[in-house]
Amino acid sequence: MRIHAGSGLVAVLAAVAALSAAWAQSTVDAFVAKIPGANMASPVTLAAGTAAGTPGRTVEIPFSLASTGTAAPATFQIDVTFDPAQLTFVSARAGAALTAAGTGLSASVISSGDVRLATTGASQKAIAGGPVAYAAFTVTSQFRAGTPVTLANCMSASTLGSPLSTGCLAGSITMFTCDVNGDGSVNVADVQSLIDQALGALPPVNDLNHDFVVNVADIQKAIDAALGLGCPY
Repeated sequence: MRIHAGSGLVAVLAAVAALSAAWAQSTVDAFVAKIPGANMASPVTLAAGTAAGTPGRTVEIPFSLASTGTAAPATFQIDVTFDPAQLTFVSARAGAALTAAGTGLSASVISSGDVRLATTGASQKAIAGGPVAYAAFTVTSQFRAGTPVTLANCMSASTLGSPLSTGCLAGSITMFTCDVNGDGSVNVADVQSLIDQALGALPPVNDLNHDFVVNVADIQKAIDAALGLGCPY
């Protein structure tokens, strides 16, 4: 039997394509349902930032949230782990993205090297991407070159209370220095690195004056250090 192309055949092919798409989606949905707390449509990332300090100083490290899905989180929880021999937890405060959503922040000390940060309050407003928290640590006398600040048990939920797939990214606290490229001296290469950071060509990781932004003030500090005027904390 010969099949002639026509509107009937086109309709059949369209129906087959629709059924195939529906089957593929149902397979994905079934796979997601088998993963507790997963929602592939709204991945969330909670990341620790970087900070620099010296023994005896108190430094603040930022934590940021990013969401690439259609449903932004309204709540989250993270366990911040660190080496208690090098860092002592002092306090935590909400970041701008959290306060904009009308949400508070609690800090619970789990152990000497583990602090749990979690959202508080009745607000179910979506939290926009950006800084959601800051944690302050005192750098101990045993601190040398640097130490990691890691995140564990990261969780978040949508405005409807549904769990969202949530990833964690670690940060660090390093020894404060104007030698931003780590080559053993402060020179034009460090100044250029800070210029690139201020312009957005490189990640802004060397905030030399501790104001949470890399700009002309940090560049000037590196220039002073390169001229032999020192690099005070």
